[in-house]
Amino acid sequence: MLGLAWLPISAAGQSAEELLKEINERKERINQFRALLNDPDQTTRLAALDVMLKSEDPAMKEIAYGAGFSSADDAMRALALKGKFRDLQVIPFKLTLQQETTETEEKILQKWAGTYRFQLAEFNEASGRFVFVGNDHNSRNNGQVSGTGMEFQGGYCRGDFTLGDGASLIGEIRCQGGYEGTYIASARLH
Repeated sequence: MLGLAWLPISAAGQSAEELLKEINERKERINQFRALLNDPDQTTRLAALDVMLKSEDPAMKEIAYGAGFSSADDAMRALALKGKFRDLQVIPFKLTLQQETTETEEKILQKWAGTYRFQLAEFNEASGRFVFVGNDHNSRNNGQVSGTGMEFQGGYCRGDFTLGDGASLIGEIRCQGGYEGTYIASARLH
């Protein structure tokens, strides 16, 4: 029975034939949605992507994120971005310094271990507004996802990002106060 430990409780009691039938039904459903993601009608593609992103099936979600982020259609990319914000709790932004740096920038980069982390506290999918706590200030701050872009205003830092090729937010974090400096930043979402 140890070989079946990875199976959900419901699957462990099924015969191999029943399990194979369930797998084939799931595969067929995923393939139907995958075909809808390539439909010539944008409305159909967006509706299929939205249903897949809200699915409880992890395989369905992974396929949806892959298709959404790699799409040439900005509406699909924007929907994938909002879906990811709905699903994530923490977004680590990898920081790098510009060619000419200040002593403060180098100290902050070292203090933050090269990462600006923000923890999402709330996300309103309809408006794209979110509330987060960043590592520059331990208070709730606001941000906005709009189309394929995202911006936020933290306690001492603000960021402006666009969805680059694939599933990465790329932009800058500009800080003031004791965190003075501009940091090139990116966050891999998928």
